Amino acid sequence: MPKARVTIRYFGMLHDIVGKRSEIMNIDGSGSALDLVRAISSEHGKEFRDFVFDSKGRIRSGLAFAVNGSSVQKSALSKTKCRDISEFVILPPISGGCSGTKFSFLLNMLLLS
Repeated sequence: MPKARVTIRYFGMLHDIVGKRSEIMNIDGSGSALDLVRAISSEHGKEFRDFVFDSKGRIRSGLAFAVNGSSVQKSALSKTKCRDISEFVILPPISGGCSGTKFSFLLNMLLLS
């Protein structure tokens, strides 16, 4: 299968865990964004995995995701193909919550910084 080249961006605690703001991963293009999250977790170890996944292997509530600058619901990660992703953002939980317009605004501010 052709590989997809995806830039992953990290913020907050995830930046601290990974030790960098971004990286590029080459992943099977037919895989899903959920497969990408699993691959990132494998790459960065237990602390990252425990931050992103609960004890049953489900993505923790409060995490937010964006693909190519647009927010993506957790439920859509398994349907989003890596071949369609050039940039993937994982945002840790935001104090006070964040959704919809607030998330889009915050995402744009973070990506511009």
